[in-house]
Amino acid sequence: MPKKTIIIILLSVCFLFGELPTLHPMVKSAILPGWGEKSMQNTNRAKKFRLIEISLITGSVSAYKFSDHFVNRYESFAVEHANVDSRGKDHRYWVDIGNYSDMDSHNDEHLRFRDLDDLYDERDGWGWIWDSKENRTTFENMRIRSDILAMTGKFLIGSIVVNHIVSAIDALYLTRLQKIESVVFLPKISKDGTKSLSLTIFFN
Repeated sequence: MPKKTIIIILLSVCFLFGELPTLHPMVKSAILPGWGEKSMQNTNRAKKFRLIEISLITGSVSAYKFSDHFVNRYESFAVEHANVDSRGKDHRYWVDIGNYSDMDSHNDEHLRFRDLDDLYDERDGWGWIWDSKENRTTFENMRIRSDILAMTGKFLIGSIVVNHIVSAIDALYLTRLQKIESVVFLPKISKDGTKSLSLTIFFN
């Protein structure tokens, strides 16, 4: 899980234990969804935003945790069944070994397409050879599952950001409602012969 995300989560938790009355409710909700609503005694709205935030954070942390779990599993599996040296390998390497039975098959295809920058050198510890097609398929399924979980974690982080924005807008809306002392409705009938009716609303 990204370090910045962890820091944001920790700061949000810290704000749960204190109030800063000088902050505008919109700013409070931007920091922690539901905080601004709570400061204006809108407990139901605050509770909804808080529950959404907790659910999204829990889901994101869980997705990244399980993704890391599958990374460890598929790397260990590749070491055992494809004679892979797992040290210092990037994500593209793990994708490639799941698509080719061995390093020579990968290099031969890329040579045909003149993709010289994508070739691997076995002397530098990049070689692999699967002991069976079934094990390569098992590895690829674990790798794909890990990638899906990581993508889910990113999506949930984006949803957390959206929840902060929506709560901030909601808090701003509530503060403006509190400033409205009266509402005046002024109907008006057109005098141009069309007999149309218009309605003007004034907020004071």
